[in-house]
Amino acid sequence: MATTAFQPSPMAIKDHDLSNLKASNGDFLQEIGPMKSSRPDLPIEELRKRYEEDGYLWMKGILDREKVLDMREQYFKFMTENGDSGILKKGTNPRDGIFSGNDWRQFLLPGALRVANGLKDEGIFVEKTIKAHVTDFYLEFKANVAEPLEGFVGKLAQFQDPMLLKRTLLRCNVPGAETTPVHYDQIFLRAGPATSVTAWIPLGDCSLSGGGLMYLEKSVDIGKKFEADFSEKSRDLTDEERLSAFNKNMMAGGFLDRNAATFGKFWGRRWLVAPYEAGDVVFHNPFMIHASARNESPEQAIRLATDLRFVDKAGPFDERWLYEAYQEADPNVASRQSLGSERKVNM
Repeated sequence: MATTAFQPSPMAIKDHDLSNLKASNGDFLQEIGPMKSSRPDLPIEELRKRYEEDGYLWMKGILDREKVLDMREQYFKFMTENGDSGILKKGTNPRDGIFSGNDWRQFLLPGALRVANGLKDEGIFVEKTIKAHVTDFYLEFKANVAEPLEGFVGKLAQFQDPMLLKRTLLRCNVPGAETTPVHYDQIFLRAGPATSVTAWIPLGDCSLSGGGLMYLEKSVDIGKKFEADFSEKSRDLTDEERLSAFNKNMMAGGFLDRNAATFGKFWGRRWLVAPYEAGDVVFHNPFMIHASARNESPEQAIRLATDLRFVDKAGPFDERWLYEAYQEADPNVASRQSLGSERKVNM
């Protein structure tokens, strides 16, 4: 893990950059603010204070940039070789990840997003997206680049025995597509206490207009309120149904809302955004509410990212996350669950 002195990002936020950002569904975001960045050479006590106060910690340059970009290149090569998924523009460099411009619906991720859009988990893109989670290059990336983050997370969260959960997510977000709706992670980790830490890693540079992750300001309290309400409504369900993110009291796909703009307006909170660079990592609380912005990259760059989740092995945790994502034994895939409600749940 890199521990070099912090270098200011060349992708600085300008006021006018915040005026045209959109939610995943295409609605303009009304109240937007900049995320706070942190650097690896700050004392862990200061970083922990920021994490606890803000619900997230955006760490600049904590990973090796070139290794992250190598991972990006290998992913897009995999998506085009030995059966082309159609995601990349012909003749472009896989490291750049330039979108082909084909119908974005072809490139919705398997599971919750396809369920929410009424699509089946089938086709060459879906097959390759699933297989990508167990490729040698991704497993090597996790082992050589991501797993060393266990030590940092252990200090940050004061875990006795920090562990990276086996189930991790590798996601792409093509320009113009609907992508990750509003949610908090504990929805999907209910079989354990709310002590996990998510590390969101952009695999490549992601400008403000590139569809990166955004966070609802100071929203841990809102996430806790939702979970308390869901727990109350689910008292009569079986244990299995109650723990599922896809039970009858949940919106289809396990989300809170597919429109981040109206959700933020209802709660009177700003959506916090950032221009991410390869090597950055954002750590966030399991109740921190977040969503993806709409990808409107001028270069048509595909946003690629991976979600890693860490727990304290010394205590209880959601053991459903000990399986590789989307594989046959994975109990978390939305398309295998009974569907939740289509109604909004932000009120």
